[in-house]
Amino acid sequence: MGLVEILVNGKARIQAVCIMVDGKFYDAGTYKAIPVPMSLFAGTVYEGTRNGISTGLYTVSDARRVHTSWFGEGKWIPTGSEPQRAPITSTKRVDEEEAPPILRRSDSPTAKPEKTKPVETKPGDAKPSEPTGADAPPRLKKGDSKDAAAPASTTPAAPGAGERPILRRSKPGDAPQKFEDKDFSPTVVVKELFLAVSDAGGPDTRPYVLAAKPDDVMAYRKKLQAMASDTVRALYGMKADAPAVHSGKAKAAPGIAFKDAQMQTFDLTNSNDPVLVFTATVDPAEKMVGAAGKATVTVVARVDIYGELKQLLAEATDDHHLDVYPRLESLDAVDADGDGNGELVFRETSDAGQGFVVYRAGLDRVWPLFDSLRNY
Repeated sequence: MGLVEILVNGKARIQAVCIMVDGKFYDAGTYKAIPVPMSLFAGTVYEGTRNGISTGLYTVSDARRVHTSWFGEGKWIPTGSEPQRAPITSTKRVDEEEAPPILRRSDSPTAKPEKTKPVETKPGDAKPSEPTGADAPPRLKKGDSKDAAAPASTTPAAPGAGERPILRRSKPGDAPQKFEDKDFSPTVVVKELFLAVSDAGGPDTRPYVLAAKPDDVMAYRKKLQAMASDTVRALYGMKADAPAVHSGKAKAAPGIAFKDAQMQTFDLTNSNDPVLVFTATVDPAEKMVGAAGKATVTVVARVDIYGELKQLLAEATDDHHLDVYPRLESLDAVDADGDGNGELVFRETSDAGQGFVVYRAGLDRVWPLFDSLRNY
């Protein structure tokens, strides 16, 4: 599995994530790196997906190591942009195509040999016959050399003569794009991201997105925000305020202000069993964050048979807690092990660097299948 990144300049690179061999996951950037890892061999084709739907193909042409990560250089062809080939049409009739081949002479395919009468000759008048017509050699005239009368060579032409390939210039989009060092800079702007899998014998892709009713989406979002608020408070050692009674009405604890909040709804097992992923950034105006730097929160929950949310994962962190709680950035759901079900893939950032983690959503928690920073 790899992560295809489309840059703002139109170039596309792929980062090695993980590789599964005999049911076990390994880091794709180090597996059989002699020195290029096997996952980035030239000619390897990856199929990019978004929410389980195919988005295009990426073909690796070269590999490059940037710090501790391996990237592939190549060409990205989005789905639907492949050149359409004209259908092959035949002018022959069906009976002609199915009939056995007919052998004909190459000089005159339709000519039939003519019957000639034998010439009667007397015993004393016998002379060697001279060839006539096309087989007769040319007669020499005054001033002509003997070589002029030599018959033309009848040696058959070499096989394939006259059928040599014609070289033409390639179109601008055929050649792979050339990458520069600035294309792998940490500050380069990435326009789009796609998880991609290379598996010749894997199952067909299927969509993992689950369309929910607008009312259900709003209800789920409020509950996820409440879970995220409790997770942020727990990070800073603040317990949720107990409901206070004022004029006979209970007042709940105020929620945390979030920015860039996103919620994704997946059907990972094709059973209409929603799995929700909520990610957000804590508003810097929150006093509890203060000078702790960028604070983020990630919550994964499952809808049970009663329509309630069951929390599977909840992690909050900031720039000062990356050594204990890595920052999780939700990428997408993808079939990482080829069993037909989807797994959740996150990009994680800790004080040791950046990596990837693959989770399988269970009934009451998520199970890590691969974690490049914790060596699962």
